[in-house]
Amino acid sequence: MIRLLIVLTAAASLAACATTSAENSLAISTFDYEPARSSDLPDSHFGYELVGEAGWAGQMTYANSGGEVAVDFVSNAGGDQQTAELAMEEPYLNGGVRRFTGSTEAGADIFVMLQAGPCAAGDHTYFATMVIGDVQYRGCASENAANDRWTNYLDDWMPAIDLCVTELRSQAEHVTYAYSTASGTAVRLADHNGNRWECVTIEDRRINAVRSLSAVDVILGEADPIFIRSEMPAQGDACYIYESVRTAEGTLIGAFGYDSCAGPRAPVS
Repeated sequence: MIRLLIVLTAAASLAACATTSAENSLAISTFDYEPARSSDLPDSHFGYELVGEAGWAGQMTYANSGGEVAVDFVSNAGGDQQTAELAMEEPYLNGGVRRFTGSTEAGADIFVMLQAGPCAAGDHTYFATMVIGDVQYRGCASENAANDRWTNYLDDWMPAIDLCVTELRSQAEHVTYAYSTASGTAVRLADHNGNRWECVTIEDRRINAVRSLSAVDVILGEADPIFIRSEMPAQGDACYIYESVRTAEGTLIGAFGYDSCAGPRAPVS
């Protein structure tokens, strides 16, 4: 898998900042786009593509509705097209999962829950549960966005992440990025003071090198989000809100942390 990496040559700080209490801004900060800019976007808007175990499919697209965040929903579950406008359940990411509620145009209650994790052998980034009326559907979901987050390939990076987290366990606290190298995988890690390291593996079996990173050595998409291995921190920790990452059996893999102080992220051309 080839991934283009764009290196930013501008100073950046990855340390956490003061806590914010504006819940709507917490939610928006986990989006690839600011919803108010949706009219400026090209053909596809940020959202999720859903696929079901029984062959159903669906799509969720974030939109701006009277200044509030809304989600346009469409699915062919049950054999007929179902459409609805969903609202995000508050508090956002309560319990570490994404929940959405609403009613279809036919008047049926609808509930969608997205649990981050490697669904269908890692081909999708979320486990999806959908209830329309009294019928439950299960499947997978993947993020649809202009910017391809590094965490969309978390399952690929896990062997290297575990090596590097163990190597730097007395220094680093979370992972900020991972990418392929000629020899294996490079994993970037940081502590709460903003100190950062890059750990490079050989065939994801052993550590090749570890180096400290300067403030200007930043990769586009780094720390969006961060990943904490084997932990689910309490919500409201500094600027971060957390999303749990689990296996199909419900075992905790870790948590994604989204920096709400960074503000909404706009598309990158």
